[in-house]
Amino acid sequence: MKGNKIIIFMLTVFFVVSIPGFAAYAQSKDQITSSMRDRYPAIQEAKDDGLVGEAWTGLVGLVDPNAPADVQNLVSSENKDRLALFQIIARETGTSVEEVARQNRIRMYRLAGDNHFLQDQNRAWVRKRDLNI
Repeated sequence: MKGNKIIIFMLTVFFVVSIPGFAAYAQSKDQITSSMRDRYPAIQEAKDDGLVGEAWTGLVGLVDPNAPADVQNLVSSENKDRLALFQIIARETGTSVEEVARQNRIRMYRLAGDNHFLQDQNRAWVRKRDLNI
């Protein structure tokens, strides 16, 4: 029974890690960045409204889990594109997706407005002005 759980866990991890790779092949870097550029004003508005923040993972996250469906869809679309872009950049630079995501987190934390939410090391949402980084 324990062995089955490990196998199921390993398969789940494989598929979660693989899916962004497949998406990266389906879209070019230019298509992904264009989509992200188009979405940027809405992401910024959701951040300004305190609904969305920059997560510790290098992705965006819902600060308010009860955010409207359009904001939830916005986060989902942004994260899909970010993951695909991380895959492409990792291939181009010969580094890991995790390192690309970490570098993105650092960059996005620096660019965040003082009133925007960021996740701290404990994964709690904190306004940038209140975060000691």
